Amino acid sequence: MAANSPSPDRAEARYRIGAVCRLTGISQHVLRVWEKRYGVVEPMRGPNQRRLYSEADLRRLSLLKALVDSGHAIGSIATLDDPALETRLQHSRGPLKTRQPVELPRLLLVGHSLELLASACADSSSYELVAKHHDLAAVAPGTRADVAVLERANLYPETAAEANRIVTDLNLRLLVLVYDFASRATLERMRGERIVTVRAPLDANSLDAVVATRFAGTQYPSDSGQDSLPLPPARQFSDRQLAHLAAQSSEIACECPQHLARIVGHLAHFEAYSADCESRSPADAALHRELFEITSRARARMEQALQRVIEAEGLSADPDD
Repeated sequence: MAANSPSPDRAEARYRIGAVCRLTGISQHVLRVWEKRYGVVEPMRGPNQRRLYSEADLRRLSLLKALVDSGHAIGSIATLDDPALETRLQHSRGPLKTRQPVELPRLLLVGHSLELLASACADSSSYELVAKHHDLAAVAPGTRADVAVLERANLYPETAAEANRIVTDLNLRLLVLVYDFASRATLERMRGERIVTVRAPLDANSLDAVVATRFAGTQYPSDSGQDSLPLPPARQFSDRQLAHLAAQSSEIACECPQHLARIVGHLAHFEAYSADCESRSPADAALHRELFEITSRARARMEQALQRVIEAEGLSADPDD
């Protein structure tokens, strides 16, 4: 090799974890578990210690995901080399099909504190960060964004009109207002299909949840006047499993499993209650519908958090284990 030729590693295209997750269909949490527990790939680390994946890593992860989707346990295939994975996949369901990237909503950050959040947002699999600015005046004309996150120290009644103008001027699908102080009446005036208020500080995980929830519109339709409630995400844990998890947590130092199991149980029960709650008027019915939808989403998100804790602590949700 010539002295000035790039090494094979440096010549390869490198992907951040968010891109890998979009291309393979593996969630970031599952990918990290697979790496830590099974060593399925060994990504390089960039200057900021971010994971960087090669084309070979991407190919291997795609093979593993396809086999897991076909019914193979990750523990039984994690140590196989790529040719063995390809052979097993051909016997399972035919050749591997490349997954096309999913178009993500474009995100704009506006605010001094939010600029600091940009590095944590760069690898998100829920949106694509397109720009960050300290002030709205710095946003270049013609900037295309689906979501804007705007920092405001205080919200006032007149902020509602300003927020609506921003939504219109930037042609946004969602405006997230991050604030320190606001009255209840002001927050009520801010409520809308395309405006969300979040109390500061905002972290990357919370922003991820807000965007992911709002852009899953086909799964959670808005009220269309129909009497039937939208189909909620299926429960991951039964009441018996939650009680079992809460009891296990007393044997370890961390009490997160106990607290999360109780929260998930309460949300599941309130979800059922809001679905059956008696309505005295159309407005009352709309309120209960909204409570049901919000609680369903919250319960599903908290179940994901509980599953992460279960895997991290090595717990079992099966009472018969």
